Amino acid sequence: MRFYKLLKRRLDDLELKASLLSGSLKPAVYGVIDRVDKIDGELVPNVLRCWKGRIGEMVPTDEDPDVLLVEKLEPLILKHKKYKCLFGGRGGMKTRFAQNVMVSQVSSTGCKVYALRERMTALKESIYSGIETTIKKMNVGGFLPVPSRWEIRHSSKGKFVFGGMQNIIDMKGTSDFKYFLMEESEKTSQNTIDTLGPTLRDVQGAELWYLWNTASSEDPMSKEFITPYQAALDRDGFYEDEYHYIVKLTYKDNPWFEHDESLQAEISKDREKVKKRIMSKARFNGIWNGDFNDNCATSIIQEDWFEACIDAHKKLGFEGRGISVATADPSDVGSDPFGFSVRTGVVFSHIQEIDGENGNRKMDEACKLAVLNRVDSFGCDADGLGATLRDNVSSAFNGKSVKINAYKGSESPHNPEGEFKSQVSNLNNNAKRLLIKDVLKNKKAQNITEFADRVYRTYEAVVEGKYYDPETLVSFDSETIEPRMMQKLKAEACKVPVKPGPTVQFYTKPEMRKGVVMPDGKRMVIPSPNLFDSVIISFDNDCNIIHREEKPLESVYVNPVNYW
Repeated sequence: MRFYKLLKRRLDDLELKASLLSGSLKPAVYGVIDRVDKIDGELVPNVLRCWKGRIGEMVPTDEDPDVLLVEKLEPLILKHKKYKCLFGGRGGMKTRFAQNVMVSQVSSTGCKVYALRERMTALKESIYSGIETTIKKMNVGGFLPVPSRWEIRHSSKGKFVFGGMQNIIDMKGTSDFKYFLMEESEKTSQNTIDTLGPTLRDVQGAELWYLWNTASSEDPMSKEFITPYQAALDRDGFYEDEYHYIVKLTYKDNPWFEHDESLQAEISKDREKVKKRIMSKARFNGIWNGDFNDNCATSIIQEDWFEACIDAHKKLGFEGRGISVATADPSDVGSDPFGFSVRTGVVFSHIQEIDGENGNRKMDEACKLAVLNRVDSFGCDADGLGATLRDNVSSAFNGKSVKINAYKGSESPHNPEGEFKSQVSNLNNNAKRLLIKDVLKNKKAQNITEFADRVYRTYEAVVEGKYYDPETLVSFDSETIEPRMMQKLKAEACKVPVKPGPTVQFYTKPEMRKGVVMPDGKRMVIPSPNLFDSVIISFDNDCNIIHREEKPLESVYVNPVNYW
C-alpha cells in the first residue's frame, strides 16, 4: 500500500511539472515590498524583487507579481517548514497574506488545501467566506464553489476543503493535501495540536499553517509555539528551526496600515480609551501589539498593576530589607510542579516551579532551596496535598532557626474583629463600618485581597507618583527571576476571579480546573495558580511580615534614589 502511495505522489508531481511546462498552469509570482506610497491618490507598493513557483521551490523573476508580501514574510514562501505560525495583533495582515498565498498555490499548482476550524460552527461566515472574497479580489479564474460539500474547486484539479477538527480526525485521505490552514488558532485545543502533527507525518512536504491573534500566555497555542521561543521572538520578531517558522506580526509590520482609514480610526479610538482608563494598557497591547493578555474579567488584580511591580524597587529607589521568606505551594494534581518563591523584605528574588517524580521529592527540593537561600521563615500550604508533606518540612528544618508556617487558607482570617479596609474592593465604599469577618470568607481571601492592595499601591507609586511606605509595596526582580516564570506568575495573578457570594472568596483549584463561568456566560478553565499561591502565602502574618502605618500621600517622590 505504501508503495502505491509513493507512486501516486510521484505521478502527481510529474503531472504538475508537465502542466507547468505545457503552459496549462501558470506559476504564481510573488512580489516582496518594503513600503506603500500614495502617488496621485493611488497606493503604489515599492517592489524590491519577485519570486515565481511553488512554496519552497521559488526562482527569481522579472514578471509582475500576483501576490504582494513584506520582507518579514518572505521566508514563508522560500522555505518549506512543517509548521508555519503567524501570530500577533490586529491589522498585521496575517489572514490576507495566508489566504492570498493559498489561493495562488491552488490555482497555479493544482494543490489541495484543507481549511480548518476547531469547530464547524460559523464556518461559512468565516474562513469559507474569506477564501471566496480573496478569490474575487485577486480576480483568479477557474474556481467553482461547491457549498453542499464544503469545497471550492479549481480547474487545475486543486481545491479547498473546509471542515472542523472532528472531520479531519476521521478523514482517510489526508495524504492528498499539501497545506492545512487553521485560522483563529487561539481557540485551538491541546488535543487538536497533538492530533494535527501526527496527521501530517506521512504527507510528504505537507505544511500546517496556524494563524491567530495572541491571547493568554497559558493558552495551548502560546505554550506550544510562543513561550518556548520567546527570547528569539522578542529579539528578532521570528523563530526558525528545522520544523518551525514562527513570525509575530502587528500593524507596525503592515505598510498598508497608514493608508487604511478604518484601522486608523479603530486604533485611535482605543488609544483614547487607554487615556481615559476605559481600556487597560495591557488589553490595548494585546489587541494591537500582539502581546499576551492574561486579564480575566472578574480578576481582583489587573495586568497593568502587575507590570508596575516588575523591578518596582529599582524604579522607586529602595532595596529589599528585612527577613527572608521562602514559600512552597503544592499542586492539586500530583504530576504538576510546585510553586516556589523567595523574598527579602518586599522584593522577590526567586519565582520558580519545582518538578519531581512525586510530592515528597518536590517538597524536599523546595526545603533544600529554602536552606540554600538562608531564609528566616518557610511557609507551605497545609491544606489538601500539602497536609501530607509536613514530615518532609519538619525533617528538613530540624535543628535550624527557621520559623515554619503551616498555612491553611481555609481557616478564619486574621484579626476577624478588625475593620475591613481595601483600596481595590467596592465593599469598602459602604457607609456602614465593616468587620474583616463580615467581608472575608477565610484566610486565603484575606491574603489575596491584601496582596492585591500591595500591587495596586505599587502601581500608584510607579505610575502616578504617589508615596507609600516601601514595606506596603511589592517588587519582582527581573534580573533573578526567569522571564518565563515572570510571565507565568503574571498570568496566574491576573486570573484570580472573585467568586460570587455574600462575602469575598475565591475559587478552589479544582473549581478553576473544571472551569469558571465569566460574566459573558463563557466558561474559562484556569490552570492551578501554584506560583501565585506561593507569593500570597509569603505575605501571611504568620510568616513574620512587619506592617507599618502608611505615610501621608505625596504627589511625587522627594528623593527616589534614597527611597528607604
